Amino acid sequence: MQNKLDPEYIMNILKKCISLKNNRSITESKVVLNLYMDFLKLRIVPKKDSAREVFTSFVDRPLSAKLHGKLETWIEVGLDANPDNKEELLKKIDLVEDFNQTNIDIEKDKKQAEIIKNETKSVQTLVEETVVDEIPEDNGTSELFGDDEIPGGIVRELTDPIIVPWDFSEVADYALQHALLYAPILGGQIYLLNIAKKEKKIGSITAKLEKIADKTFNKHGIRPEVLVKTGNIFSTISEIANNNLAKMVIMGTHGIKGMQKLTGSWALKVIAGTNTPFVVVQEPPANREIKNIIFPVNHSKENKQKLKQARLLAKHYELNFILVIAKDVSNVQFKRSLKTNLNYIKSFFRQHNVMHEVKIIEGTDNSAEATLQYMANNRADLVMVLTTKNINIQDYVLGADEQKIIANPQKIPVMVINPKKVIFSSYGGFGGSQ
Repeated sequence: MQNKLDPEYIMNILKKCISLKNNRSITESKVVLNLYMDFLKLRIVPKKDSAREVFTSFVDRPLSAKLHGKLETWIEVGLDANPDNKEELLKKIDLVEDFNQTNIDIEKDKKQAEIIKNETKSVQTLVEETVVDEIPEDNGTSELFGDDEIPGGIVRELTDPIIVPWDFSEVADYALQHALLYAPILGGQIYLLNIAKKEKKIGSITAKLEKIADKTFNKHGIRPEVLVKTGNIFSTISEIANNNLAKMVIMGTHGIKGMQKLTGSWALKVIAGTNTPFVVVQEPPANREIKNIIFPVNHSKENKQKLKQARLLAKHYELNFILVIAKDVSNVQFKRSLKTNLNYIKSFFRQHNVMHEVKIIEGTDNSAEATLQYMANNRADLVMVLTTKNINIQDYVLGADEQKIIANPQKIPVMVINPKKVIFSSYGGFGGSQ
């Protein structure tokens, strides 16, 4: 049996109250609904203007995932601060549930009466009619398709390409194998991208890549496009990914040493400088489908921005997101922000019918360490991490924690996502060359 004093349960009762209050077909007195909502606002939610404002805003916009997450956090804070209110709150919840059940029974009776009425009318019509009406012509629409799903419509995300940087290495082939699994599901053409050091080598490299593309088609039935450009490997990959609105860049690497050799601190910033998520892989795909995704949750404001990519993947796969959090966060503000983020993310997933679960890792206050601990004991198909803000140089970079997750010894693929509003005016200032 679900705990009725769980903040999530309390929020669901509140949403039910709002729905019932706005249902004009209900003629019974709605006093019990007002009693619950007033008790929640005046006795449970902390007596702070910001908390009360969130409550009022949520009542006006109960579908807002952001407000849901904030209010759920405030309710949790209020229950912890005033445990004596719990008994009375339970009574109010029971009253709302009784009211709801009564109206469900009334609606059932109404529907049953309507069915009997329609059946009687149908029998009378059959007796009286002597002419069978013609079947109406199809008007070209179907209830099987929503407005955005009618065949022939183009969803732009389905056409966005998948880029695989290609240096003729074994790990590049691993990346291609992953791309071959993503492309049929997510859509989009695969591009094998090679950055040539000199213009005169473009012809010979292109010929080699064409052979690889042909071989790939013969084996998998999918032929990648070939793209050879001159330039710096990291800035050029970033430029091409952004200019072509790539769905993702899938890149192979050799663990932590490979990350240092292949990318280094400058190139990690270039990965963060793209508008495109990078999927970094260390081995061929372990499974043909993505099912379980580790989704670290911390206190940062940017943390919620992973949800856009999460929802995109959830449209095409039956996914379960594992929300990993560190238990021993001692900073009060960080702890509150963590709860707000977690509640927001849970609300978002519930709103979009996405399976998810929360894993609380003891013994650490660090999100990356908690994630690595979970990864060490639980196999997943993908991990989603964000680039993080470095306040010293005012940009977004991949820090040491993210590098450890990317180069995890379990070799689980990692999707690196860049937060919004990240602009690099120049790549040259970061140093390093290839």
